[in-house]
Amino acid sequence: MLSEASPQQRLAALDELAETYVHAQRPANTRRAYAGDWHVWEDYTRAVGIPLYAATTGSLVGFVRWLETVKQAAPATIDRRLTGAVAGLRHYRVPVTPEATRAAWEALRGYRRRLAEAGQHRGRGQATAITHTDLRAVLEACPATRAGTRDRALLLVGLAIAARRSDLANLLTSDIHTTSQGLIITVRHGKTTGQMAVPAGRHPDTCPVRAWHTWQETAGLTTDGPAFRRIDRWDHLHPAGLSPQAIGDIITRAGQRADLPYRLTGHSLRAGMATTARQAGATDIAIADQGRWQRGSYALYQYLRRVDQFGHDNAAGKLGL
Repeated sequence: MLSEASPQQRLAALDELAETYVHAQRPANTRRAYAGDWHVWEDYTRAVGIPLYAATTGSLVGFVRWLETVKQAAPATIDRRLTGAVAGLRHYRVPVTPEATRAAWEALRGYRRRLAEAGQHRGRGQATAITHTDLRAVLEACPATRAGTRDRALLLVGLAIAARRSDLANLLTSDIHTTSQGLIITVRHGKTTGQMAVPAGRHPDTCPVRAWHTWQETAGLTTDGPAFRRIDRWDHLHPAGLSPQAIGDIITRAGQRADLPYRLTGHSLRAGMATTARQAGATDIAIADQGRWQRGSYALYQYLRRVDQFGHDNAAGKLGL
């Protein structure tokens, strides 16, 4: 029993409880990603012939170099793999020093720098942000069916709250409340959570509130069950919800129906909310809060820079040329 244990045993037991608690708080997607990263770490240690639980500066920097040279991985992929590997080592109680992780991140920065100097690019990069014009085209291309009604609601709600695929997959009907001014939507499960207000739109055909109510009425949704549900090829509604992959497929097909010149993805909605809101004058904080980005997020900064780079504060524009 814990009361009869030594101080060292009590500390060890508390450490184990803490690890279990922290692990349980991570979203399922994050846990799956970390598990995949750990498998890659296992492959690396076998390939180079070092112990599985080696957490030295050399082993972590070597992991970065192995992913770069052997796996030809993109910097963003290496970033994620390294994060997952370090999390895995700590999960197994392996001490990972700040010096070792700093050296590994520095190696990754060097890789990014070499790619930039060579004018090379690896990886998909950030998703293309959907524009207002493209959104209208996508909505107009949705068929006049139950599935088309669902897709319009999914797209507009997803854009309004800068939703990830997993956010929409986990959303329940009871998470969406109607008020006199619009919708209050609570994202309870996912990478980031929070409560967002969605005002009624100015135009009926792009109003997320109207689209949601139309879908809710068409599907006969009550307060129970998934907000967005599976519809078969015969347009029959099923009570089961949609997986994140299915959500992504719906969004991509919607873009294909509209013949967009780029691949529409779940993150296209997230990026589109950020860039469109910025163009309309929304502040960094307002956009971050609506999209559940951390304030000061580098990922959000990259989206906003697309809009701001030729704006009033551009330094070159102050030269009077």
